[in-house]
Amino acid sequence: MSALAGVLLLSGCATKKYVREQVAGVDTKVTAVSNQARENAEKIDAVDVRARQGITDAAAARSAAAAADTRAGQAQTAAQGAQTAATAAQTSATTANTGVTTATTRIATVETRLNGLNIDRYTAGPAQTVMFKLGSSSLDDAAKKILDEVAGQVTSLNSGFLVEIQGFTSAEGGEEVNVPLSRNRADAVERYLVGKNVPLFRITMAGLGGEKPVGDNKTRAGREQNRRVEVRVLRLQ
Repeated sequence: MSALAGVLLLSGCATKKYVREQVAGVDTKVTAVSNQARENAEKIDAVDVRARQGITDAAAARSAAAAADTRAGQAQTAAQGAQTAATAAQTSATTANTGVTTATTRIATVETRLNGLNIDRYTAGPAQTVMFKLGSSSLDDAAKKILDEVAGQVTSLNSGFLVEIQGFTSAEGGEEVNVPLSRNRADAVERYLVGKNVPLFRITMAGLGGEKPVGDNKTRAGREQNRRVEVRVLRLQ
């Protein structure tokens, strides 16, 4: 009986050892599988991170490409605007050159006419004076009567005469006011004479402002005398 118990005891010990060895082997394999699973999960996570980064980079690339397209379109528009401005500038320059050419032609024509007039051979007659009110360039009845007499002198002549018109002012105001005013007075006289059939090309006109006063600008009477236009008829000798 004791012998049987010993055999059973030894058999039980051997069985526990075997079980422990088998369990240990299984634990090792489970650990290895767990480690492999963890490594696989980490690799999957890394791949997923790279994939998401790739998607982000692709979106950024598309955005950059769209921005580049926009800038290219803006540059094209700016280039077209510059071309339009350059064309307009060229047109303006051409127009200006045409104007200069026209003016040069007119000047040459006037010079030709003046040369044909032999102006050095003309003799000036006495001045006919037309008076004006302060600040005015309007002709009153007395002024028109004087100009009618001048027109009557020259309209019967076919050639050999010129009419010289010089406008003046008193000393009130500055040159920036008086010079334009004197021109307006001379222009009013010229327009009236042309309306009386005096040829325009036989008229010379100038506005001289407060120059050549005939009266004392310190007195009222003197200033009134200086508000005038002088008209002279020049006749060929």
